[in-house]
Amino acid sequence: MPFPSRLKTKRRGMLLDQQTDGGENCRECGGACCRSFSDVELSWEEFERLHGLGAKRLQLCLVGPPRLVIDYNCEFLVDGRCGIYESRPDVCRRFTCRDAAP
Repeated sequence: MPFPSRLKTKRRGMLLDQQTDGGENCRECGGACCRSFSDVELSWEEFERLHGLGAKRLQLCLVGPPRLVIDYNCEFLVDGRCGIYESRPDVCRRFTCRDAAP
């Protein structure tokens, strides 16, 4: 028996110059961006803030900035939504998805 087909909306991710509220796509995406990366770069202040929030996947490097290892599923993703939305890193604040042109 074949699986029912799922309608998927193709989206294109973009890193903006300024922070943004992800808009309607962000509220309905189920955390697609939070499942799309291996890690994100952090400032030292963000590293400390996430450490204080209990992050378990923080990584310090001898070369380069600290990182939050996402491993294609962010530890702060809860029921398809960002569990630390008000405290999320800058890169997360600047990332958005838009529907791809047909």
